[in-house]
Amino acid sequence: MLLDPTDLSDADRDKAMAAASRLHVAEIRDADSAEFHDAYALLDGFFGPLGELEDREVLARFVRERVLDYGGDAEGTYHLVGAWDGDRLVGVRDCYVDVDRRAGLSLVALSHSLVVPEWRRSGLAAVFRALPMTLARAAHRERYGRSFPTMVAAEMEPVSEEVPECTVRLVAYGKSGFSVLDPRRFRYSQPDFRAGPGAAHTAIAMLGVVRGFDLPEDAWPVEVAEIFPRLFHACHRGYLPAERVDPSENFAISTLRSSVEPVRLLPLPTGRDTLDRLAPFSRERLHALYPPGLRGGSRVS
Repeated sequence: MLLDPTDLSDADRDKAMAAASRLHVAEIRDADSAEFHDAYALLDGFFGPLGELEDREVLARFVRERVLDYGGDAEGTYHLVGAWDGDRLVGVRDCYVDVDRRAGLSLVALSHSLVVPEWRRSGLAAVFRALPMTLARAAHRERYGRSFPTMVAAEMEPVSEEVPECTVRLVAYGKSGFSVLDPRRFRYSQPDFRAGPGAAHTAIAMLGVVRGFDLPEDAWPVEVAEIFPRLFHACHRGYLPAERVDPSENFAISTLRSSVEPVRLLPLPTGRDTLDRLAPFSRERLHALYPPGLRGGSRVS
């Protein structure tokens, strides 16, 4: 089995393992294959219109090259995974396993995850939340012969009453053991892949949703927290011009370095009885912390 069950949270384990036993879950390594074509088409149908998906040729290149050189001491590997029910593709996950050799830290960047409607709430989404850590551990062994303290990280939309699925996703991540880097200190924005020259904004304000392995539980030193924007944006520069990326990284790093205090990890809800934990993560509160150019259009607009 591709998934290491120990990477699942206790709350997810039974349901996720049941889903994994019914499916064929495998990494897609041939960019010219029908599997790659089908996986990209599934992702593009949802994320493409939102401006949150790289061009087909970009991801095809990443699959072919596998190892991505970000310059300096940073590099990553790209992983595209499909889940099949018989011959039918029912889910896709992609992620990047990035390593900063100088810092001795790894970031597993959760990029896209999509499960077809009839397989939602089956446990497959939980598989996709845990599987990247399994992939990371294998990539670390293969490339470096050692493990690294690792941050599994997702760029997530803030809470909006107009889009209840944002709340559903955050609760699911909470059940899977994820927290949120305190937005008052951690002000990350994802470049808007749709924004062209002269656009009023260059990025979309996002929450930093994280799960640590061999890292402190309650708060992270600034030098640990800042690998999130540094390595995400190092990858973005592989297919976007620097002027579309630099404003986001500069703002995130300067805000983090405005204090030497560690960045707190705020808990996510794990059910209806803990939904009050979402209060710091509302769209209104988040946008108030960002300059206009970094809080542009998003799926909750």
